[in-house]
Amino acid sequence: MPPSSDGDPRLTPDQAFDLLADGKRRRALAALREFEDAVSLDRLAGATAARLEDAAPEDVTADRRERTAAMLHHAHLPKLEDADVVSYDPMAGEVELTETAEALEPYFGVLENYRDSDRFD
Repeated sequence: MPPSSDGDPRLTPDQAFDLLADGKRRRALAALREFEDAVSLDRLAGATAARLEDAAPEDVTADRRERTAAMLHHAHLPKLEDADVVSYDPMAGEVELTETAEALEPYFGVLENYRDSDRFD
């Protein structure tokens, strides 16, 4: 699911909805949006797990962080990278948002309105 064929870093609404359809992936993206630069997979996993558990990152167990890192590595980061929303270097263990991720901002504005409701999951 690359950006438009003319190289423009925009996503279609269908592409955006597909990327945001999974609650775990939404929380990973929301966590990644809070970091200014590239972040380690471990740190992203901790922040994502904290969002999934509604806990502080320091309260996430090492086991939970490792399971979340595996989930991100095998399922969510490849999909986000295929859509050019993130840049993920598995060898360095670093993840960062790309310019294409800006196309998701309007959707996050809507999602934030529903963060406290069951509809966000």
